[in-house]
Amino acid sequence: MPNTNGSLIDEYIAGLRRKGRKAATLRAYRGDLTAAAAAFPQPLTELRREALERWLGEVRAASTQARRLASLRGFFEWCLARELIDHDPTLGLEVRSSTRRLPRPVKGDKDRKALDAATAAYEMPYRLIFTLLRETGMRVGEVLALNVGDVSLAPGQEGLHVRDPKNRVERVVILGPNSTKRSLRLLRQHLKAIGADGGLPSTHPLFCSNRATRLIYGTVLYHWGKLCETAGLLDAEGKPRYTIHQLRHTTATELLEAGHKVETVQRRLGHKDIRTTMGYAEVSDAAVRAELEGGPQRR
Repeated sequence: MPNTNGSLIDEYIAGLRRKGRKAATLRAYRGDLTAAAAAFPQPLTELRREALERWLGEVRAASTQARRLASLRGFFEWCLARELIDHDPTLGLEVRSSTRRLPRPVKGDKDRKALDAATAAYEMPYRLIFTLLRETGMRVGEVLALNVGDVSLAPGQEGLHVRDPKNRVERVVILGPNSTKRSLRLLRQHLKAIGADGGLPSTHPLFCSNRATRLIYGTVLYHWGKLCETAGLLDAEGKPRYTIHQLRHTTATELLEAGHKVETVQRRLGHKDIRTTMGYAEVSDAAVRAELEGGPQRR
């Protein structure tokens, strides 16, 4: 019986699972390949690039199109290695460029102050987590991955060692008594509360659940919803008007509006490409308006 997309999905996914691929990645691959199997029930050897190209073109979102193509490429590479096909039908396929979206910071002083006030009154350690996100612009995953040994509070050397960021490049998030005053104070308080001075190993998670395991994103997301409720920032459906990630956008925008160099903000956020950081400069309309309304500067 000829091999088809559908007949090989389970075997392919099982192989990826043995290689240690994350559950979310496996679900995405299975979903994409299942959709392709429904569209192309014919034997693998009869699949043609033109048909795949038309199928991908039916997807409106460029990001979804790119993900589907990545799923197909991995699958057909696997098939080719096992000599189930004699050519890869995805060779030469391209997806349309994604429309670059501008960052979305929390809007207006009123909303930002409401969030800051709610954060300042929230329970620990979530108060510290949200404060770090707000003052440093770190990603949630970076904060939750911190270990006790990643924190340095020595005078003049305050910082957080980020070991597994999105772009796979380690960096130190610099802290300071002026730029991250609240984070430093809360970090000292938190380290004392968890007994870091009593000999905790450097690999001990900085943030733990009640079961002494590393805190997970879902728990932080739950508390983010409670925080937004306290701040009065829910939409008509009772959901937060802002995402946690928008704290990162807000930090970057405020730094640029305060006159910091783009390169400094790039280093703070850990952007590999400065063009990503430039997106925040484009969204900073307030700074442009202030300069224009102030009139031309004399030289």
